[in-house]
Amino acid sequence: MATLRVQQGAQYSMVAEFVFSMADVFQATVYPNGTPTTQAMNVSQVITPIPLPVGAVVTGGDVTVETALSGGGVSAATIEVGDSNSAARYLAPTTILAAARTPLVPTGYNGQGENLQLTTAITGGVPTAGQVHVRVHYVIIGRTHETQSV
Repeated sequence: MATLRVQQGAQYSMVAEFVFSMADVFQATVYPNGTPTTQAMNVSQVITPIPLPVGAVVTGGDVTVETALSGGGVSAATIEVGDSNSAARYLAPTTILAAARTPLVPTGYNGQGENLQLTTAITGGVPTAGQVHVRVHYVIIGRTHETQSV
């Protein structure tokens, strides 16, 4: 029979952020031949801008549209937040046409090293303005930053 012991360690919640505007270009992973690829942020795409380590559990976060997407005849624009196994694990497709803050939905998923994935869908044109801030809070299973007496 196992003996249960009082937990004496605690860890800080970590926060990773990714901010992009429609004028930005995202530099993707460097491929084996050494040539980095770049992607404009004002088109529909899937990017993985925030690496998460094995054992990461997302505990919160948000997508904040600081400046609404506009210009270029855009009729619809959404973002979803997940990983390579589930594109909408933390946020189902949500509009980014209006300034707003939308919280991520923690699922308790114990990550296996999948990077955080953002999927944008933009229709009706290419936006010329807009800025989005993605923030993710997470802990890592088994990590301890502090000890406390019992």
